[in-house]
Amino acid sequence: MVGDVTVAAPQASSEGYIRELRRGLRQVLGVLEDLIAKIEKIEKRLKELENAGTGRTSGPLPPGAARVAYNLEITPCANGSGAFEVSIDGGESFSLGPRLAGVLRFIASGGKERGGADPLVGWRSREQIRDSLARPSRKPFRVAYVNGMVNLLRKTLRKNGYDGNLIQTNKEKGVRLALKHSARGLPQASTPEW
Repeated sequence: MVGDVTVAAPQASSEGYIRELRRGLRQVLGVLEDLIAKIEKIEKRLKELENAGTGRTSGPLPPGAARVAYNLEITPCANGSGAFEVSIDGGESFSLGPRLAGVLRFIASGGKERGGADPLVGWRSREQIRDSLARPSRKPFRVAYVNGMVNLLRKTLRKNGYDGNLIQTNKEKGVRLALKHSARGLPQASTPEW
């Protein structure tokens, strides 16, 4: 690594000896600073790579990389409030109200596309989401309300440290969660309970 600094007995010219020691010290400090900078750079890159495949945000992704969730957990809160705890890929959990949690569960439960090339859950049209919202209450909802719910989901994800782009939208196809179809904890397609 760094060569040993030899310390000789003081000689007649102690000023020259001190200068030599200071020069050696500056060299060692320079090497240490370079190593620390390299360590920090490696740590930062490792963190980016660890988070690149998940919904957690930690900075810019490498070019071409997309955030994808591999695990989604939606469980009722233990306090009996009717809210739900949501966690993506084992990250920090956050609370969602029953209706918003139901929308998240519904868009995360889309079936696999028939072509099979897309590894993510299938798309849910805005009309399907609107109909799923109307089922329990028999109250009609507008598509604009669905768009508001989708935007609120994105905002809530960002607020809780996740990438809001995990909620994907497409004008023709609809809405989905960027969740691997083979993910653990994948919600079953069922009637929402809100």
